[in-house]
Amino acid sequence: MKRFMLPAALTLCVVAGPALAQTPAPRTPAAPQQQAAAPDLDPNALANAGLQIAQAIDRDQIAGLWEGASAVTKRFAKREEFVANVAGSRKPLGAVVERNWMVVRRQQVADGGQIPSGLYASVEFATRFRTDPPRTELVSMRRDEDGTWRFAGYVVR
Repeated sequence: MKRFMLPAALTLCVVAGPALAQTPAPRTPAAPQQQAAAPDLDPNALANAGLQIAQAIDRDQIAGLWEGASAVTKRFAKREEFVANVAGSRKPLGAVVERNWMVVRRQQVADGGQIPSGLYASVEFATRFRTDPPRTELVSMRRDEDGTWRFAGYVVR
């Protein structure tokens, strides 16, 4: 199954949300959890924002996440394909029984790599689903050129 996020070889993702809003940023109703403009972010705030995004996926609000996603993500995947693939990888696992964040990472990516340059962060969760053994969820965001963190991808392994 095709996964939609920036190449997983970096093992990173970028995450942000209302918990990260140190400076007010405009919000779109379709994706309230994904924007914050802040020069330096607390790992706990990143983890909380990643949790909000994972919970939006739990609620099948994937289309809303894509609507407010980073332009980088939108270049990699069309809306319908993105929604179908994220839902297809997540729905069969059933309801979340327990989710705990394990790792928060930030990384500056330089020009010339597999993914566009920029500041990225990741939140990795250890998640137990009702119908499956424990899995790892990876929520990604990118700090776009306007300084706003936006959803960039999701993978469950």
